[in-house]
Amino acid sequence: MTASLTEVTADGLAHRFRLASDTLVVVFSQVRVPAGKFGLERLFAGTTHSLLLVNEPVNGWYRGREAAIDALIGEVASAAGAARLVFYGSSMGAFAAAATAVRHPKAELYAFAPDFRIGEPGSQSAATGLVARPDEADLGRLFATPRRGKARVIVPLYDPYDAGVGARLAARPLAEAVELVPLRSSHEVHDHLYSLNIIRKVVATFRRDIAAEAAARGLLVRPVDWPAHARLAAARVAFDAGATIDPDALLGLLPEVNPGLTLLAAEAAERAGTIGRAAALLAGLDAAIAADRVLSGLAKRYLKDVPRRRIRLLNDMGEVAEARRIAAEAAARFPTDEGFAALAKGSI
Repeated sequence: MTASLTEVTADGLAHRFRLASDTLVVVFSQVRVPAGKFGLERLFAGTTHSLLLVNEPVNGWYRGREAAIDALIGEVASAAGAARLVFYGSSMGAFAAAATAVRHPKAELYAFAPDFRIGEPGSQSAATGLVARPDEADLGRLFATPRRGKARVIVPLYDPYDAGVGARLAARPLAEAVELVPLRSSHEVHDHLYSLNIIRKVVATFRRDIAAEAAARGLLVRPVDWPAHARLAAARVAFDAGATIDPDALLGLLPEVNPGLTLLAAEAAERAGTIGRAAALLAGLDAAIAADRVLSGLAKRYLKDVPRRRIRLLNDMGEVAEARRIAAEAAARFPTDEGFAALAKGSI
């Protein structure tokens, strides 16, 4: 293998290997990374580790690839003379990294916003069409296995499903080496941490404590009211299944601003027919985001959803001039998004 070759195995796995040091980092691509590309490749381009990039372009959450993955890791670990092994991934890649780590208990793990179980309601894997299988291990079972390598699970509390993953793990008897890192962030937590230069510091040597780095930027949440976050996650699943949810009861779950909770409350208000209440909740959330250093630093594609929802609701209420004003404000905040500029002009 060489760093310049992309090899595709018969079972659909693509990989690229770079030989550098006796620290081997295995990076599992996230969802929708096309064939010939690898997730997070640019992030690791300047590091000094030996690097194995893995992708499964069919977006199957690496199901049934265990033997091929382990054979690949064994081959490149031998080539690198690996004394240290680190598994790394976000979302789809995070679940794959966690599932692989259980078979390599000496390896370290960085798992950003993994699904709890492939294909379960509300999960990212279910959104791509995957269905849960009763015989598959979930994260609770995977992380109950004793291990020597530190396993860090980064839990973004602003995504109801991800917050629920953290709550379920917090309620389980996990191996001592498993650490939950609950953050003020959305499912795009890896992008969020990258924009704050936290990720680049961590991956440079894998010696920095990611929890401490996040705490220094005001992102770490401890202690966490895990039962409240479990109720938020359950409300999201129930709402998606068609249930009617009381917006005020939702808002009472947590004392602090949680965008994922407020967005769900606004959806619940809209479903109940109180569109003005939904619009007011979104307006309040938009103001809270603008006033808070952490909230305003969330991933842009997550933040854009708030004004988009406001604009749609205002147009539905016939408040076209106000909708255009909000669109103009959003266009100023997100100048590369041509959609807001078009909305401000009324051209779409």
